[in-house]
Amino acid sequence: MKQFLITVAGVVVGSLLFCFLGFFLLIGLIGAASAPAPQPRQMVLALDLREEMTDQTPSNPFAAFGGGNALLDVLTRIDAARTDDAVKGIYIRANTSGMAAAQAEELRAALAAFRASGKFVVAHLQNDNVRMGMPGYMAIADSDEVWLQDASEFMPMGLSAETTFYAGTLQRYHMQAQFERREDYKTAAHTMTERTFTPQHRESMLSLMNGLYDTMLANIATDRGITPAATRAAIESTPFTATRARELGLVDQIGRPEEAERAALARAEGAEILDFADYRAPVNHRGRVIAVIQGEGAIVSGVPEDGFFADTSMMNSDRIAEALLEASEDEDVAAIVFRVNSPGGSVVASDQILAALRTAQERGKRVVISMGDVAASGGYYVSAYADEIVANSATITGSIGVLGGKLIIGPAMDHYLSTNTETLTVGSPMVEMFTSERPFNQAERAAFAGFIDRAYTGFIGLVAEGREMTPEQVRAVAGGRVWTGQQALERGLIDHIGGFQFAVQRARALAEIGENDQVQLRFYPAAENPFKALEGLFGASSASIEALVRINAALSDPRMQRVLAALREEDASVRAESEAPTIR
Repeated sequence: MKQFLITVAGVVVGSLLFCFLGFFLLIGLIGAASAPAPQPRQMVLALDLREEMTDQTPSNPFAAFGGGNALLDVLTRIDAARTDDAVKGIYIRANTSGMAAAQAEELRAALAAFRASGKFVVAHLQNDNVRMGMPGYMAIADSDEVWLQDASEFMPMGLSAETTFYAGTLQRYHMQAQFERREDYKTAAHTMTERTFTPQHRESMLSLMNGLYDTMLANIATDRGITPAATRAAIESTPFTATRARELGLVDQIGRPEEAERAALARAEGAEILDFADYRAPVNHRGRVIAVIQGEGAIVSGVPEDGFFADTSMMNSDRIAEALLEASEDEDVAAIVFRVNSPGGSVVASDQILAALRTAQERGKRVVISMGDVAASGGYYVSAYADEIVANSATITGSIGVLGGKLIIGPAMDHYLSTNTETLTVGSPMVEMFTSERPFNQAERAAFAGFIDRAYTGFIGLVAEGREMTPEQVRAVAGGRVWTGQQALERGLIDHIGGFQFAVQRARALAEIGENDQVQLRFYPAAENPFKALEGLFGASSASIEALVRINAALSDPRMQRVLAALREEDASVRAESEAPTIR
């Protein structure tokens, strides 16, 4: 018993010490981030693209501890480095495992502008997979030097899309999926309702894949200085050795990452390598303001999640609408760029966001949509009334259609768990329409179909009005079809091909800001104050936490450390004199 109590006491004390020390460790980490280290006078930035990249920086202040890059942050830093005399070049570890085609297209454009300023880019490919991601290669194909490790070779390149259908699985396990869709090309639910591709599903997927493939082939051909026919032949004859890749002009050098890094440093004599995340880009606080509204993830309604464990991968309609309205009320804001990276979501949530966008326009703000990797369905819905829509060639957009339904699991529960669920209702006979215990009855299915019809008709109408098209013209490109950005441009669904930086240029032009005039970007929603998040987690006041962090940052400053070292030496000298024997 005594040993048991000692063990319990040890666990309790250990847990308390862990929480206490963990709290101060977290403070130390934040303090270290707020005490920037000195930067080299001349530097080559090391950018690692091998990890999965989000489109936007999460508003959760602790998301950075998870690592990884955010595309908009990378683009703005590359643009700042372009005009920073201290930055001589960029050394890249290229992505070979998989990258969104639109992300690769934006990186390609940013690196091209960086090189156009007289600076260099050296990239290294270290492929260790069965096949090699084509978008990641396209992003760096225009580098001054493309290196490939001999042992990794040049693996198969192209596009593939694997789709698993679960209709048979659901039937086997006594479950069922019921969905209403408008129309045949709205195929998101087919994985649960079909056993294979429908003709429309197959047509849509192949059209999208061929469009992306042709775009990437054209970009690679341009960047490597090879004819389109030779590029296609080379890509479609992969895999082959690194030596063969160099003979075909797909790479320039063969070697390991360390050799490529030394080659980059040799181009900038006297420069030092600096991790891209540690680069402090010069911040512009002058000029008129372009507001950047960030929206990434599924579009949802409901209470926004805040705090330490908040999910930052959703476009919450309250949060995005508030950001649009806040930017529209700011007299300093000349125009708004709304970055949309979303596959869609709730009709109601999308409507709330679109209403806020239109209010911003009514208040005199011009709004430009910058589409990311995907801005489809609800992602297109919230974009339709913008003054201009900008998308990459490889952006996936459109999907103008509506889908809704439910999964019925009641029979499976009864069969496998011997459950018996009974329902009592009062009120509308439709009150249990969305129960998962049974399929829709005839009246419920008709009512639900009516809702889907009204939503689709409304979607068609708002696109027609927003894009100045007739409903018939919209229906011809709607039906749930998805398009690449280039295909969408040809069908009048967007206005320009370009990335985030081009969207900012269009916002400048619409706000009548001169080409040589400075502008500053102001991001909404603003990143949450980390001290407020800690206050909610630990129950401490944010002011006291911030004070501790500031003290920690000050003590971490090299100048303060030198002062403290000098004080320690002086104190030791005084003590030595006081303790030494005296001669009278």
